[in-house]
Amino acid sequence: MSSLAGRNLVSIFDLTNEEIEGVFRLADRFQSALRETGPLAVGRPRRRTAKRGQDDPASLRKVCAGQVLATLFFEPSTRTRLSFEAAMHRLGGSVVSVAEAKSSSAAKGERLADTIRVVASYANVIVLRHPHEGAALVAAESLDPQRVAELGRMVPIINGGDGSHEHPTQTILDLYTINRDHGKIAGLNVALCGDLAHARTVHSLAYGLARFGANLKCISPPELSLPEYVKRRLQAEFDCVPEEYDSFHALAMPPRRPGRKRGRRMGPLVSDSELAEAVTSQVDALYVTRIQKERFRDPALAKAVRASYVIDGALLSAIGRHVTIMHPLPRVDEVDYAVDADTRAAYFRQASYGVPVRMALLALVATAKTPPPAPREVVAHVKCGNPTCITNHEPGLEARMMRVPEVGVLRCAYCEQEQEARQ
Repeated sequence: MSSLAGRNLVSIFDLTNEEIEGVFRLADRFQSALRETGPLAVGRPRRRTAKRGQDDPASLRKVCAGQVLATLFFEPSTRTRLSFEAAMHRLGGSVVSVAEAKSSSAAKGERLADTIRVVASYANVIVLRHPHEGAALVAAESLDPQRVAELGRMVPIINGGDGSHEHPTQTILDLYTINRDHGKIAGLNVALCGDLAHARTVHSLAYGLARFGANLKCISPPELSLPEYVKRRLQAEFDCVPEEYDSFHALAMPPRRPGRKRGRRMGPLVSDSELAEAVTSQVDALYVTRIQKERFRDPALAKAVRASYVIDGALLSAIGRHVTIMHPLPRVDEVDYAVDADTRAAYFRQASYGVPVRMALLALVATAKTPPPAPREVVAHVKCGNPTCITNHEPGLEARMMRVPEVGVLRCAYCEQEQEARQ
């Protein structure tokens, strides 16, 4: 496994499969050590090994001793912020935090890049959550070689979620959960259900699952299907074409060519023999997301599709005992509370894995005096058409568009949204 010291984690693509598996192994060791200190994830137990080094609970407090984590959260968060802060405290470090945009100088109009350049002098690692797609990349690029030389060290930027773009650390703990439950990821059938258009957790997870060889089944209202730029990248880079359905019942229908959608069949889920057979044979893990109403440009649409898909007792009675039911949380009304008591419900242990996984990430990216990677090549200077892209909100920042010659479009380096390449 190559060193992650001093490296940014802006996208799930910043890590290789081998590096992600290395995070899994270290998270396993931290999870084992945490069993001695609590509180813990109530997951499926792993065989214990002899303690040594970082496996010793007392050694946890030395891993990041003297280091400071800055958590800058310009959007609400419970699990991501608190698990990162708990992880740093467990490793013996300390935390400084901005819990909301209005409590920072962003409320006075300060540029994000300026905020990052200042906070980097206070901290060894920065975790950023921001409402605009591409904000994490702006943060990483703001620590250019000159600023790194002034600081005398690298200050890694970790993306805690940038708009509806990506959430790479959530993806790592999601993959970790699936791997612990099933002992593998390759060859599994994973269904992504709900708001696939706006859920950044789904976008990063789709890439991660495809890279590890899982099969994707997307279940959503047509208005909330996986974005075209995500599907295009899945096919181009991983030869992965997700199967798309508008309901669980569509799984029981005769197969059709990948990438084509059926007519819409809305309504609550019910149990029948066809559905039971189809879901049991075609789904190993079910990843559910809420309707991301805060990201809808049309509030009426958010209201119209709310509660379109509900995981309830009827579905539980139809699916196999091996299916892992996951949710990044918070949930609203897409998972019935009665599901919580079922052993297939993994979302609370999934959330608790956030501590050992983020402990592993923090331990691995500990500051290093290495130069940052060279900036990406600027292919074209064109305004990005995505209104929530960071380039349309950060003063002095120009969009960087990269050509995708296979389809004749431009892709924004910050938010990945695509638009027609004008001649």
